[in-house]
Amino acid sequence: MWPQQRAKNIADTLARIKARTKNRPLRFFFVPSNETDFINYFPKAMFASEFAALKPEGFEYIADGQDRSNCDVAIITAHGSDLSSALWNLRGMVPNTLLAVWLWDNHLSHTTNFKTALAADVVFPSHFYQSSYLINPASALLKHIPACTAQWTSDQARENFARLATRPRQSKLLANYVDYEFSWRSALLKRLKAEVPEAEVLLMQANDRSRYFKKTQTDRFAEWMEYKSSIVLPVDTDLSTRVFDALLAGQVLLVPKSIKDFDAVIPPVDQDRLGILRIPDVEIATIKNYASQALKIFDETGEAGVRERHEYVLAHHMLTHRIKAMLEDIAQAARAGTGPRFITDNTAPRGLLF
Repeated sequence: MWPQQRAKNIADTLARIKARTKNRPLRFFFVPSNETDFINYFPKAMFASEFAALKPEGFEYIADGQDRSNCDVAIITAHGSDLSSALWNLRGMVPNTLLAVWLWDNHLSHTTNFKTALAADVVFPSHFYQSSYLINPASALLKHIPACTAQWTSDQARENFARLATRPRQSKLLANYVDYEFSWRSALLKRLKAEVPEAEVLLMQANDRSRYFKKTQTDRFAEWMEYKSSIVLPVDTDLSTRVFDALLAGQVLLVPKSIKDFDAVIPPVDQDRLGILRIPDVEIATIKNYASQALKIFDETGEAGVRERHEYVLAHHMLTHRIKAMLEDIAQAARAGTGPRFITDNTAPRGLLF
């Protein structure tokens, strides 16, 4: 049957990776989907320097322009569009390479994300709470790889932070968002702008994000560094990149308890240490109350607290950490020497699972 053949194909590719990496690092390349080109989100020119730190860990990055025909793994990001055609084209160019898709927006656009998943070999969801629908007969679902900070390399973050660390910050609660009309948060953001003078509400339309993304990467970082605190209001109940961007800038965060996956990615003990405030709801009165608490935490923890939050992200939640986690998961699957199998009974969704 075809699902069993797909399982064998993936297992054979993993076996080749196991054999080829006995005496050399696992070779990979990283391709951000062109869905993000219009906002220049990923610093493509910086990948080589950022991923160089992975070579001592056994993972060698093959840069754009180099020969990628002997790569073991390709990691491709997807952000809600159907990338199946692009993946099939890539498969034709690197037929012996495992195609791994990292779905950044699997909490939305289920149909198009599913089509993308069908064209991959393995899939990493960034939102675990909305991942079970991705199980299918053509690709294997691997571990949860959450979002992260990817707008800046680690060196850029350190340099920008050091340069801006002593500048005074505003006490307003930052709410800098794309105003997606389909999301529940759209109405709340408008209310915050009109009713809460303690908040700095900076909105962009979905079709015009120039207010933020026209800025240089340095100026984007500077915007985050202008404020002591910010509020996390996801499109759904997802854990978004802004959590890590804000912490990287040393801010104190207001995070609704409704956000899924949060405790699994930032354990409660770390939340307490970093001064993250989990708010019970997003009522205006609640936000105003916790905004004042955030300012108090920021002022009381001072420079040491700012630096601790910054260094926490540098140590755990940069792009290179996520790439390493995916490669480790693939390498472990290769070492196991088995591969996925097609589940047909009623104890699990039907599809390829390890």
